[in-house]
Amino acid sequence: MNNLKRNRIAVLLVLFVILSPSSYANSAVSADAMQEFTWKDKLKRGSLNIVTSPVEVARQIHLTTDEKNLLNGWTIGLVKGLGEGFIRFGAGVIDFVTFPFNFPDKRKGPLVQPEYVWEKPGLKYT
Repeated sequence: MNNLKRNRIAVLLVLFVILSPSSYANSAVSADAMQEFTWKDKLKRGSLNIVTSPVEVARQIHLTTDEKNLLNGWTIGLVKGLGEGFIRFGAGVIDFVTFPFNFPDKRKGPLVQPEYVWEKPGLKYT
């Protein structure tokens, strides 16, 4: 019985790692790539990403449902949302803690794309 629990946990961890989306910035040069951000922008972005990180779960369910179907939205989208929410929360904490410094990026740019949870990938709402 103990082996069965261990195997289930291992399978869940492997699925989580495989299904978790990467949160690297797009390789294409965007308008944000040349923009300089201030410490105020970094503090605001960090605070909002910490607070809104749980919204990432609903966002990923919605996006995956639109791309595929309802079943994929509530299974794969849920797992993706949990992963993205965790990454957005971590990026928010890093931005919040390091807002007065030029870390990790000299221009104080966003660590995740889209910059905020309510933005669509590739679009920026202002």
